[in-house]
Amino acid sequence: MKKIAQHVKQLKPNPRILFNEQEIVDIKARIEESERGSRIDFKAMWNKSLELAELYVVEKEFTVLYPSCTVQLDIPLPLVQLEPIGDPPGYTDYPFWTMYSRAVEERIRILSFAFGMTKEKRFATKVKEYLIALSSFTRWFEFPYRGAEGNLSNAHFTIGAAIGYDAIFHTLDSSEKNMIKNAILTKGLQPFKSDFNDHDSHNIIASKRVAMLIGSLSILDSDNSEEVEPFISNSCTYIKNYLENRMMDSDIEGLLYLNVAARHILMAVDTYHRSTGHDEFLKHPYFRFLPDIFIYTLGTGGKSSFVNFSDSFYSLDISYLMAIIASKNQNRIASWYMNKFAESHLETLLNANNIPVPLEPDKYYKNKNSHVFSTIGWACLRSGWMENDHLLAFNSSQSAKNHNHFDQNNFVLHVAGEWLLTNPGYQDYVEGSRRDFTIGTIGHNSMLVDGKGQSQLGKSKFVDWYTSDNFSFVVGESADTYDGNISQWERKILHIDKCYFVIVDKVVKKDKNSVLSFLFHTNAQIYASKENILPGEMTEKTHIKFVGDAASASLYCCYPKDSTKSVEIHKGAEDYGPYLQVVPIDNEQQQYVITILVPEVSQNELEYSITKDESRFYMKVNRKSMIDYILLNEARASFWQTTSNEEIGLQGEQGWISFQVADNMPSKFSVVNGSWLKVQGITIFQSTEAINISYLSNNRGSQLQLEVLKDTQFWLKTPEITSLVINDEKHLPDYKTEKGILELNLSPGIYEIDITI
Repeated sequence: MKKIAQHVKQLKPNPRILFNEQEIVDIKARIEESERGSRIDFKAMWNKSLELAELYVVEKEFTVLYPSCTVQLDIPLPLVQLEPIGDPPGYTDYPFWTMYSRAVEERIRILSFAFGMTKEKRFATKVKEYLIALSSFTRWFEFPYRGAEGNLSNAHFTIGAAIGYDAIFHTLDSSEKNMIKNAILTKGLQPFKSDFNDHDSHNIIASKRVAMLIGSLSILDSDNSEEVEPFISNSCTYIKNYLENRMMDSDIEGLLYLNVAARHILMAVDTYHRSTGHDEFLKHPYFRFLPDIFIYTLGTGGKSSFVNFSDSFYSLDISYLMAIIASKNQNRIASWYMNKFAESHLETLLNANNIPVPLEPDKYYKNKNSHVFSTIGWACLRSGWMENDHLLAFNSSQSAKNHNHFDQNNFVLHVAGEWLLTNPGYQDYVEGSRRDFTIGTIGHNSMLVDGKGQSQLGKSKFVDWYTSDNFSFVVGESADTYDGNISQWERKILHIDKCYFVIVDKVVKKDKNSVLSFLFHTNAQIYASKENILPGEMTEKTHIKFVGDAASASLYCCYPKDSTKSVEIHKGAEDYGPYLQVVPIDNEQQQYVITILVPEVSQNELEYSITKDESRFYMKVNRKSMIDYILLNEARASFWQTTSNEEIGLQGEQGWISFQVADNMPSKFSVVNGSWLKVQGITIFQSTEAINISYLSNNRGSQLQLEVLKDTQFWLKTPEITSLVINDEKHLPDYKTEKGILELNLSPGIYEIDITI
């Protein structure tokens, strides 16, 4: 790590951890700009931070809440080491010190910033009080027999002490400096030596490595360089590997812990940049990817709400993450989030410096509303980010971390600001019904086999996917999560015309008499026709509605024709709401179940028909002024398929063709792994090799998206062309006037084609 050693030799003077003197000048300028009508109200943020600092200066005690175990601790000041409390019922080694240390870190952070901004001695005096108290602790970790292993308190105490020491450095005398420096070294850094060879990406390990770097940079000087530099080198190596691994590692613990780890990693690399002047870590590609997963998993409408897969919550504060990435990397989608949702607190004020002009998601992502994060096994199929849009998020992941659930091939649905198909979110750690529900398959929109859920974490993956403007799909395989009683469970979810979803479940059972149960959880009211179906009741209707406060979702049980549908509630976990259970009545070894799911802001009744031929399905769906034809080959191979009247034929794995009711030609279509589409005997497109194609036409022309894997000749039926643009470059069209066909010779690649007629 020669480069790291060179950077450390260029260490900046204190303060260099939370802010430097120039940044204080810049922050004051932002506050003044805010008074003149800035998009973000920095003045309000400063006033709030100052009010908190004023409160922290005079408080005689503070309270720490533990909602998960309904405990409240009143912490007297000046601070003294927290005595053992005893585990709440059902817990072992309950980590009381985590929230306790976070509360201390927050107070030091706020007070340090207030001192930096005002230079008022009383803020520095209170920070010093905390630092002297922490220096008197016997340890900064909670459980003596575990040392620094497996808890976050030593990370929070180390970061807090580092921030405070750095911020008030010039107010301390030499004996005070030595006492606090020694505490950071002996109580903070040295216990972290046990992690030197731990390369795990777990959020606790990441947090401790970050604390190691921040603590080291805060106290490093010529007197202690031999002792401290190994901690800097080790933490930098970990962070470098962490960033590289995040680009290809399948593990994810949910958005809550992704945010926790990313926040700490960003804190470290930002501190490294501020302390040394070098930004290699900040410019890593991971920080270009990171905003995308939060923006794609963001609910629709005007409120910030996120997918709660694994141990997570709908509400997450990602302002720090977005502020750093917007400011330091000039990321315009992070800037959009900051302008729309930023929390009014210190971190936004500290880090939202010189953020770029925001760009809305549909423009930033160029209308690519759906995205498949194949490495981690998450997919987001959405119509957009506006008030009346919808999002379906689907997971089929290899990740088997402690914070993951038994929830593979599970999905959630958000419509116009409401979660209509839900997950329980963070697991309950106390053994019993609530834990079974929150971590088990029974609490998720997944599948039971003979009443039993998944027994293995992870062991799932996406086996196929495709996204385009108007047609996307993803296929997850999760059979290995069960106890060997099924050999295959492919769940395919298709998003049709940003309007509705088709869910195709293919299950191969070891025993054809095994009973499959498909679950749909909700906090909404459940209706069949106009009848409200309550827990314990059944319905024979095939159309079920989940009715929320402002939106709804319709579920159509399309195939097989016969199934039992009941509304259930899990005893002991009633507050999580009811769920619809659909059990197909079909003793087939290879069981297919097809469901249509329609997100609705207004009432939209669909009509559908479905025909099965071995592993091939043909569906016809009538919706308003459109008719959709969907052809699927669940053997997942290119095959010649036709509708029952042979009006449509295609060579491909699957296809969707959409007609305006008043028209005789398709206005939209997609074909996956295909080479030929015929409608009413007319060839619409043909290619010499299998391609993926998505097509949209109007009276001005058409737009195509093509994915080509081999050198291919391609022909498209189209009216005479006046302009041809391929990947933003104009081309002279090779147009066969007598046949009305455009011919293209394409090498492997992805093509965005605009045709003007």
